[in-house]
Amino acid sequence: MDPRVWLGLIGLCAVFFSARWWPTWWQIVADRAALQALMAQLGWGGPLALVLINVAQIIVAPVPGYMVQAVAGYLYGPWWGGLWGAIGLLCGAMLAMWLARRFGRPLAQRMVGAQRLDEWETTTHSTSVFVWTIILVAPTGDLPYFLAGLSHVSFLQIFLLTFLIRVPTVFFVTSAASGVWYLSGWQLVIVFVLLGALLYFFLRYRDRIIAMLDRRVQRRLPNEDPL
Repeated sequence: MDPRVWLGLIGLCAVFFSARWWPTWWQIVADRAALQALMAQLGWGGPLALVLINVAQIIVAPVPGYMVQAVAGYLYGPWWGGLWGAIGLLCGAMLAMWLARRFGRPLAQRMVGAQRLDEWETTTHSTSVFVWTIILVAPTGDLPYFLAGLSHVSFLQIFLLTFLIRVPTVFFVTSAASGVWYLSGWQLVIVFVLLGALLYFFLRYRDRIIAMLDRRVQRRLPNEDPL
């Protein structure tokens, strides 16, 4: 879906929920004890929802995954939040790879865009651990998993590389997000405003940002002849 459509939908939802439930939700969000009590009432539904949202984020990618992981850290702390974020990341990565391998280029093209897929075409011929390591280390988002589905690289290789490279980042994000509890009310407002601004900037200039990052990563990849 066009990022501008997501931007509009998110903006409308934000305005609606802010106007209707902001006072109530702010009391809960700003009160750690109240929020923990709410999470306890949800039981396993809360972690399951976070995992499913993270999986959906990888497949549909309306917002950066770090946003979901930050919410996990804020709600469940650095360790449990990191665990749910990591499970969602790994499940989503394997699902995206399986979908691309099962349904082929048409699905991958729809998920990442025809032009972007064409620019990364040669990568699908590589099974080099070095190449896939660079791609996963770089800020390429969820692209590697769809590319991997079109390649001959194994699921186990991508799973292990994702676990070693990206899972530690999940715990870093959740640890940083859990530290938000020690901020005062006005500092929390600033954090939420900044996150909202970053999300707006990403969705507004998503194509330009992705194209710039892709070019930089591709310049660092070794040239390999197709198999």
